[in-house]
Amino acid sequence: MSINIKSGYKIIFLIGLIFSFASVFLDWYYLEGVLNNSGEPIMLWIYNTLFGWSTPFTEGNQFNESYKPQNATMPVVIVIVLIVAVFLSAYSTLFHDLEKGDNLLKVKRFNFITLSLIVLIGFFVLIFPLFFLLPNDLYYPFMVYYDSELSLTLYYSIGPGYWFQVASFGCTFPYALFNLSVINTFEKAKYAPAEVVKSYIENVKEPFDLDKLIAQEELEIESSQRKQKNESKNEVEQIYEDFLSTRGRK
Repeated sequence: MSINIKSGYKIIFLIGLIFSFASVFLDWYYLEGVLNNSGEPIMLWIYNTLFGWSTPFTEGNQFNESYKPQNATMPVVIVIVLIVAVFLSAYSTLFHDLEKGDNLLKVKRFNFITLSLIVLIGFFVLIFPLFFLLPNDLYYPFMVYYDSELSLTLYYSIGPGYWFQVASFGCTFPYALFNLSVINTFEKAKYAPAEVVKSYIENVKEPFDLDKLIAQEELEIESSQRKQKNESKNEVEQIYEDFLSTRGRK
């Protein structure tokens, strides 16, 4: 049952990684202006995490240029780190497993990357709207604003890339916690007193040589017998000497 649960967590986690990877190539935000009278779009800005803000209108369209968002672009370096973390986490999930006998230290290092990925995904989900959208009057997650003076309707909306990242967080977070609990369980078992003693005995014990032990035992027995004979001989000689000395006094 536990294996099935773990497999389910893995599958959901891998789906979350696919969502996260795909999100960086999709649109994250739309800012569109449409004329109320004709419904014709006269302004449009689209945000992508890899390529920044773009527009289908030419640079000669001053009205469109005046609405270009400023200082609302996330550093590309963070996006690249996210992509690298996605691939490393996928590799770790597919090819490293403590229950299959993999090295605990190696799995812990890969799990650190996975936890860092969760933090990055959380950064995109929370920090992006709080520090890049709202301070620049780019409303979240969507808003429709009617400008009666310009006879213009402004549409502010989150794109599919952002929603993919939200789904990614929901898919990856449970497995990251589950994997962390598995690592902690294995670590506690490894450093339990009984396991430490067992590991120490296995490291220090010498190969068992029966012939050597028998030879040592025989040598000790012979040495003990020789010693006893010498002691008996010395005792007889001492008695004889005492007898001679006593006889001479008489």
